[in-house]
Amino acid sequence: MKKLFVTLALVVLGLGSAKAQFDLGSLASKLKDAAGDLVDKVGEETGSSELAAGLDALLGAILPETEIPGTWQYLDVAVEFESGDALTQAGGALAAETVEDKLAPMLTKFGIKPGAFSFTFNEDGTATTTVGKKTVKGTWSYDKEAEVVTLGLNKKEYKVRMTVSGDNINILFEADKLLDLVKTISAKSSNTTVAAIAAIVKTYDGMNIGFECEKIK
Repeated sequence: MKKLFVTLALVVLGLGSAKAQFDLGSLASKLKDAAGDLVDKVGEETGSSELAAGLDALLGAILPETEIPGTWQYLDVAVEFESGDALTQAGGALAAETVEDKLAPMLTKFGIKPGAFSFTFNEDGTATTTVGKKTVKGTWSYDKEAEVVTLGLNKKEYKVRMTVSGDNINILFEADKLLDLVKTISAKSSNTTVAAIAAIVKTYDGMNIGFECEKIK
């Protein structure tokens, strides 16, 4: 079954390779359609649950390096677990949704809210993070082997995973690094809110937290 999913991913990604602009929405749609076809073909042999798990993995695929440059604007909190075991232990999707619901209003107190927070990755390796009227300049580079972006801000480095999330992407940090990032880029601070966020991110092991974003230019 794994070979089927690898083949599916390669075929679908191959269909879009000729386009100048990587279409995230189209990719997600094609994957879902192709998965539906596979259900009909392999049905009882493998089980729909395995197919669904494979589809979820594909939709969490790493964003191609060539598609990283641009400005990505914040939409909502994003949570992903590093392994299926961690996800199961944490209560599955419900745990992720709980973390997202709790963090979103807290982050607004730091100015991190839709329309007011964005990341810009330039072709020359420079980067900027904007929160309201505050802009923090930095750098970025891509590690092809590890498939992670190293984001440098205020002499600090953050390892970032950028994954496809439907029509958008998730920009994800290790949970224990998120709080440090928030304090680095925000012009505001609140000891109470900082403590509350710290309590949440320490609750789950193997959790990556970040931001669901859309590309605006």
